[in-house]
Amino acid sequence: MGPILIVDDEFGIVEAMRDLLSDEGYRTAIALNGKEALERMAEEHPCLVLLDYMMPVMNGPALLEAMERNPLLRDIPVVMMSASPPDYWKHLRCAAFLPKPFSLDELLVMVKRFAQSAILQ
Repeated sequence: MGPILIVDDEFGIVEAMRDLLSDEGYRTAIALNGKEALERMAEEHPCLVLLDYMMPVMNGPALLEAMERNPLLRDIPVVMMSASPPDYWKHLRCAAFLPKPFSLDELLVMVKRFAQSAILQ
C-alpha cells in the first residue's frame, strides 16, 4: 500500500495529521500545495489523498483536474478538506468531504474507510 498523501498549506495541520496517522500505523507523505503533491505522486503512488481546498501555487480543485487527466492518478481516492461550505466541492470529483475543523475521530474514520478500499483494489 502506498502512503497517505496529506496536502495542505498550513504546516501545523499537516504535521498534526502526519503524527496522528503515523501513530495509527499509516505511512504518510506530505505536500504544502498541489504542485508539490504532483511531484510526490510521481515518486510514489499514494493510496489516499487528503486535500485542502484553498492553497497557493496550485489549489485543491486544480490538483483534482490534473489527477483526472492522468490515467495513473485518476483512481486515487481524494478526501477534500475545507472550512468553506460544501457547495464549493459538490461539483468536484472527490470521494468525500471533511469540513474543517474536524475531530481526530472523524479523520480516522475517513482514512480507514478509504485506505481500506485502496488495499482491496
